[in-house]
Amino acid sequence: MGKFFLESDLFTRGIRPAVSPGLSVSRVGSAAQNKVLKKMAGSLKLELAQFREVEDFTKLGFVLDDVTKRLVDRGEKLTKLLVQNRNEPIDISEQTIFLYAALNGFLDDIPLTLVNIYEKELYKFLKTTIFYEPLKIILREELDESIIEYILENFKVNFLLNRDIFFALI
Repeated sequence: MGKFFLESDLFTRGIRPAVSPGLSVSRVGSAAQNKVLKKMAGSLKLELAQFREVEDFTKLGFVLDDVTKRLVDRGEKLTKLLVQNRNEPIDISEQTIFLYAALNGFLDDIPLTLVNIYEKELYKFLKTTIFYEPLKIILREELDESIIEYILENFKVNFLLNRDIFFALI
């Protein structure tokens, strides 16, 4: 039988469900994931584990080197992207593209305060691209990185050009 461990610290920080990824286990495990998400899940778990190891140092005010700063920044963004609003389901292909963006550096130049706006704007952008419907089909079986990167590069240019507008929204 699987077990979920919840952390009150995650809950109070607004991370819901507050499931501890390091302690929780499942009998089904990755067998329930589609192939593309299963491929990215290992990277996600590793990055979040590394982030949690150094997260406390940031609270203590230690001076961090550039590699650790990047690890903390990416960990905060990955944690934020895992929070899904109630009653707002997200299409699996959209989740996959957003997760790919976060794991492959496309969010590195985006301030943490704009991650939620980036996500919403990305989903709007995806629905307007000619690749959207074929990509939904492709992402069930394989990860076509060239198409995803092409889409994300085009979106990022558009997003960064309009980022002053987005700052005004927050």
